[in-house]
Amino acid sequence: MSEETPRIVDFIPFEAVTVFLVVRRKDVKEFSDKQFLSLEFGDSSGRIAGVWWDPDRSAIEDLQPGMVVKVKGEVQEYRGKPQLKVAKMRPAKEDEYNLADLLASSQFSTEELKSRVLAITDRIENGYIKQLAQSFWSDESFLDGYAKAAAGKLWHHAYIGGLAEHSLNVTEICLDLARRYDFLDRDILIFGGLFHDMGKMSQYSIGAFIDYSDEGRLVGHINWADHLVAKKAEEIENFPPKILMKLRHLILSHHGELEFGAPIVPQIAEAFILHYADEIDSKMGAVERIREKTESGWSEYVKLIDRHLYFDDDKS
Repeated sequence: MSEETPRIVDFIPFEAVTVFLVVRRKDVKEFSDKQFLSLEFGDSSGRIAGVWWDPDRSAIEDLQPGMVVKVKGEVQEYRGKPQLKVAKMRPAKEDEYNLADLLASSQFSTEELKSRVLAITDRIENGYIKQLAQSFWSDESFLDGYAKAAAGKLWHHAYIGGLAEHSLNVTEICLDLARRYDFLDRDILIFGGLFHDMGKMSQYSIGAFIDYSDEGRLVGHINWADHLVAKKAEEIENFPPKILMKLRHLILSHHGELEFGAPIVPQIAEAFILHYADEIDSKMGAVERIREKTESGWSEYVKLIDRHLYFDDDKS
């Protein structure tokens, strides 16, 4: 965005702004027998609540989440948090905004992520496991989708390229841990690290913001990935059933506990390593996002982990 259209993260209380934003949520409410809009806006830097006390009839009837709008209003505070009070708003024209300004992206380019994925796959020594992994990457559209997909909606790695970045981090953590335990199968860990969250390609749809797809809600990323791995393995002649069983187990158990959405719990050593590596990187990805929003000291209350987080860059 240009200097004249600041990002949400740069908003200053009581400042008048004219900006292009994505409508993430819209609720029509009533106050004193009049209708108003309770909104949530977003761009690549974050989200902000919004309110439009005197909306146009077309906004009440036609405005939908996912639309990009041009908003003129004032940044205010409501219950201690920023809120954008809308004065005027209309749908944006396609040539008025850049989608990259509205969606956050990985610090790594798509080509960098692809190159790293292929390089770490090449470290697999077992011929069957390598062939299975390469059967996915040989499909250029699949590899491109994998490198551009998000790993989350809001919590961790929730940006373009987040899936590949998170999966590479998890794989590298697995291999770091494997150096301490000689009995671990590194080939299984590489495959599990790269493909455990592959189903998020289906789980999330990326438009002007990231949201759940119908398939994501009805099938889920774990089931989708398990199905695809089993299907691909069937296409490889004489693929060892025991190896496939272990690979599928890593995908099915990587959430660790039944109450956290795992169909089964880890029951082989590599599954424990993958689960904890996934936990480390997903938590650190979320912590980093919260740290970026917190200047110093205590963060806002983080509902998903039921606590505040403390940040202090003073190394003394």
